[in-house]
Amino acid sequence: MALGKAIGDYDLKMTSVDHAEDGSSITCNFEGPATGFGTVLGTMIFRGGAPDKAGVCSWRSQAFLDNGDQNQGTGEGTWDEVGKHQWRVRLLLRTSDGQIIASDGKLDLASRTLKGKILEWS
Repeated sequence: MALGKAIGDYDLKMTSVDHAEDGSSITCNFEGPATGFGTVLGTMIFRGGAPDKAGVCSWRSQAFLDNGDQNQGTGEGTWDEVGKHQWRVRLLLRTSDGQIIASDGKLDLASRTLKGKILEWS
């Protein structure tokens, strides 16, 4: 399997964050537009963390498409620190309508935004 061309982008805002009591994970909720998916509401769980500079992550989401339909998505991936308060987040995602896509984005912790590209997976 290989990454293909970019087929869209996303621009999500972090709406809340929760830290596991034992420090093993951070759960963040996001919302915003994504090309082909309308408005997306999603939750990402990041594992690893300080003093780690990389780890794994998982994604669960509900998309409200422009045509009125809904679509769910699940994905797994990795994150790594790429700058001051910035993480690169890469995921492989499966949607409830059978699509398999990839995403490659940057989480800016200071501005609480997650922006990136949606890519073909073949």
